[in-house]
Amino acid sequence: MRDSLMPGLEGVDQYPGHLEPQISLHLIFSLWGCIKYIVYAEKIRNIQHLRERITSAIETVTRNMIQKTWQKIEFRLDDSRATNGAHIEVY
Repeated sequence: MRDSLMPGLEGVDQYPGHLEPQISLHLIFSLWGCIKYIVYAEKIRNIQHLRERITSAIETVTRNMIQKTWQKIEFRLDDSRATNGAHIEVY
């Protein structure tokens, strides 16, 4: 069932914890980091201006950006599989 919801996550059942929420949060935070940089590139005047900046920033998200984020997630999953879920320091 997970395979149909999140492609590329075959075999995650063998690991303890709740990987789907972690992966979803990673994707959200990665994309928000990019969007936030664009939104706050200029001073926000009011709530309407903020909404406009967020909308236009979200429109800049490309398929390539999402694919690169998925690649990072898959890399982390591979590391998790290789270390049997142990903590990994990222430098």
